[in-house]
Amino acid sequence: MNRPTINSQTGGKISRSAWITLAILSCVGLMAMFADTMILPAIPDIIRDFKIAYNTSSWILASFLITGAVMTPIAGRLSDMYGKKKMLLIIVGIYTIGISVAAISTNFTVMIIARIMQGVGASMFAISFGIIRDKFASEKLAVAQGIFSSMFSAGAVIGVAIGGTIINNFGWHATFLLVLPIAIVLFAAISRFIHLEMDKGTARISDKNTEFCCRFIHVRRDILLSESSNITTEYDRSSTNINENKSTIDIMGAITLSITVISFLVALQ
Repeated sequence: MNRPTINSQTGGKISRSAWITLAILSCVGLMAMFADTMILPAIPDIIRDFKIAYNTSSWILASFLITGAVMTPIAGRLSDMYGKKKMLLIIVGIYTIGISVAAISTNFTVMIIARIMQGVGASMFAISFGIIRDKFASEKLAVAQGIFSSMFSAGAVIGVAIGGTIINNFGWHATFLLVLPIAIVLFAAISRFIHLEMDKGTARISDKNTEFCCRFIHVRRDILLSESSNITTEYDRSSTNINENKSTIDIMGAITLSITVISFLVALQ
């Protein structure tokens, strides 16, 4: 039996509602990648301000990536059970709180808690892909997904380009304070302008959703770790523990991979 479609379009023209939804979700993707990459130039300053060891600082990224990897398939499953819009609002709300906590953090423990909350927010992209699938007909879906996916790279480029300037002039706290009002506005926009029919409990988690989750985690990991590698290598040239740091990154990668696989198996039960 074929799965019932809940796309808002069945033919040529794409509705205004679908375009508005795509625009809002694309801005969410742009904001998240912008925030995630903008913090990378701040890592040396965070190490200095919190007086932590260099290898300990790897948890600034690891806590975010591991939490995001675990929560992405779980969030996709929960959105199918309880409604995509409701779960998206909850997750964006958690992400916004995480940004707020990070902006006022005064020690490394609070920063890690904030990064974990932001990692929960990273699972918003699995839900966003599902919403886009619901709003666009199959023949137009590739265009919508292409626009949405392009925001990941755009946000990463913007974050790296201006992150250093913001940190140099205003300090690393400003990277979070800049994103906070944007997150609040997008939360309100999702609540007001995104409308879904047959949202609650209409579908089981699909192979396509899982594919999009995998693709997003892969892209996000590659962007963050490649940029982090460039920054941290430059920062640590005068240090004698480069080999130790590389080993730490490898261990973090193994942990992330293991937890990701386990979380997918749990979510698909």
